Amino acid sequence: MEKTTMAFRYFMPADTYFGRGCIEAHKDVMEKLGKKAMVVTGRSSAKKNGAQKDVTDALDSLGIQWVLFDEIGENPDLETVERAAEIAVKVGVEFFIGIGGGSPMDASKAISVMAANPGKGSDALFDGNSAALPVVAVPTTAGTGSEVTQFSIITLHEKRTKTSIAPKVFASVSYLDPKYMDTLSPKITNNTAVDALTHLIESYLSGSANFISEKIVEMGLSIFRECIPALKAQQYPAEIRDKLMLASAIGGVAIAQTGTSLPHGMGYFLTYEKHLAHGMANGVLTRAYLEQFPEGDEKVAKLLACLGMKDTAEMGAFMDAVLEHTETYTEKDIAYYTERFLETPQKMATFPYPLTKEDVYKMYEKSLLK
Repeated sequence: MEKTTMAFRYFMPADTYFGRGCIEAHKDVMEKLGKKAMVVTGRSSAKKNGAQKDVTDALDSLGIQWVLFDEIGENPDLETVERAAEIAVKVGVEFFIGIGGGSPMDASKAISVMAANPGKGSDALFDGNSAALPVVAVPTTAGTGSEVTQFSIITLHEKRTKTSIAPKVFASVSYLDPKYMDTLSPKITNNTAVDALTHLIESYLSGSANFISEKIVEMGLSIFRECIPALKAQQYPAEIRDKLMLASAIGGVAIAQTGTSLPHGMGYFLTYEKHLAHGMANGVLTRAYLEQFPEGDEKVAKLLACLGMKDTAEMGAFMDAVLEHTETYTEKDIAYYTERFLETPQKMATFPYPLTKEDVYKMYEKSLLK
């Protein structure tokens, strides 16, 4: 049978609840996941914004035992995942609840894989056939989309970079409550919002995009467009928080179908070597990424139109306005990043046009040597 451009697969199994107070309203769905949970968070933010208490109150009311692992830092590393998995196996954890930004949610997925395969150790993370225990995701930022994707990114110090684990782990249940973002700082709000935007952009322009993923992105871009003035002004009323979380989830749904592309793969080295926030690392590379497409590319033009932007210069101006990017770079830095990025051909494969080493170098150069 002849294959048409309308042939695609769509798979989105996460049982997702959106709205303020959604944990309390829909807590019963966690009863089917097990009798003991591990709550996976950072040290303080989930306590301050109330998400941790909402989760543990719900578990207590359901008679589900729980243990707390609150040692997840930004860009969680393999060593932390291993330590949490050892505890989980020892105390008999049956499911995991990741509360926070992408780091705790991604970490909970990786921990769930290691806990489900205690005999394999960290090798379980790099075997696509490894099973995972159930995961509940509670995002407290609007950027990562991990609550609705199958991805989990961890840091490998030995290789000086970040990588996605091999098993594809969708959350069994996701609770999207925008109230947990009400206390976020402008810096974190903007960095994570840019992460969500780059998910939408990279999915839309990916060689793996399909009819459904493109329509999902167009909806997400239209919602994100309504948030642009607030991001520039650093003013975030509840309505904007709601829209940012919704746009983030839509971005996650999109990349769950297509994966991310060049800015994410290229940005990993800025995060590891220069400690840039993940969203910022993607954002500073986005204009150059868009300009790598041929002049007059119809999809780039349509994407910009969805955001109310007339050209890539306006995209660059937006990124400059909302990101506090002050890091400096050298030509030696750029040469190193280029060589390292070429080690990940799967990210290059998502770009729908031929791409050379010189192209990658020029994207870094245009973005970082200003």
